[in-house]
Amino acid sequence: MIDVIFLACIFITSLLVLTKGADFLVGGSADFARFLKISPVMVGLTIVAFGTSMPEFVVSFISALAGNPDIAIGNVIGSNIANIGLIIGIAALIVPLTVHSRTLMYEFPIMIIASFLFIILANNMYLFGVQSAGMERIDGFILVVLFVIFVAYVYNTFKKRNHSSKKEFAKEYKHINPLWKNIGLMTSGIVMLAAGGRLFVYSASEIARMIGVSEAFIALTIVSIGTSLPELFTVVIAAIKKEADIAIGNIVGSNIFNILFVLGFTSLFVTLEVNTVMLFFDGIIMLVFTLIFLLFATMEKRINRVEGGILLFLYIAYVAYLVYSLSNGHPVVP
Repeated sequence: MIDVIFLACIFITSLLVLTKGADFLVGGSADFARFLKISPVMVGLTIVAFGTSMPEFVVSFISALAGNPDIAIGNVIGSNIANIGLIIGIAALIVPLTVHSRTLMYEFPIMIIASFLFIILANNMYLFGVQSAGMERIDGFILVVLFVIFVAYVYNTFKKRNHSSKKEFAKEYKHINPLWKNIGLMTSGIVMLAAGGRLFVYSASEIARMIGVSEAFIALTIVSIGTSLPELFTVVIAAIKKEADIAIGNIVGSNIFNILFVLGFTSLFVTLEVNTVMLFFDGIIMLVFTLIFLLFATMEKRINRVEGGILLFLYIAYVAYLVYSLSNGHPVVP
């Protein structure tokens, strides 16, 4: 009983830390973008996305080193699904998300390519003709190289746009805080989000283990939701503050970061055995959510409440199916 109360206290504390951390990060990064006279979407794709994805990286890397590949892989797949279905869904229900930036539209294909590439590289049949699934060092190297190319692309795009429309940005974006305060807010926000996400994962995972469920199930549901909480709080607060570019840019950047950097960097150090059921069921589900996200964002260059409701419904249905499969001993849950 004491253990349950202790874990519940940690759980509640993590939510409070996540809420305040998201507020710091969004406020600081949005004003930082105005200070630099650049579009907030560029900050959302880089600083905010990487910062809110730190929990995924920490959890997956540590899990891989500890010999728990199901948690490492399931965390990334589950987080990418949660980022779109749960987070974009909730945010769009609160405030319809308008896609303002033309640059953002070019990042969607990269997110889709990264999702396809993960499924291809993880399936050793495609590359080596072996009936197994796993992420080897060569796979990690490919993903990390593509990640470096992506960062360079974002930087060059920002540089060109900033140079060509500097006067326009100067009129549109007027900063409020001094530079040191924005940097302090962003740094504090990232640290608080990472710490809050870690506390949530610890408390939720321990409670789940008391119930007696598999590590793969925990990774795809509880851990992935926990490590996605920074994105959830950041995106919701960004949407409420009318910073839609930061909201959508954060999710697009986070999903790219999760696959190319988190899995790529981790695979450079540890060979990750991938559960084939997880790869060909949950991996495909991740790809489907990504394509639906692209469709909704590009049809009218906005994600309205109806589309947000559809995404959220699909995510709830996915989690419900995992729970149902677990309770009935279905092989879909590894």
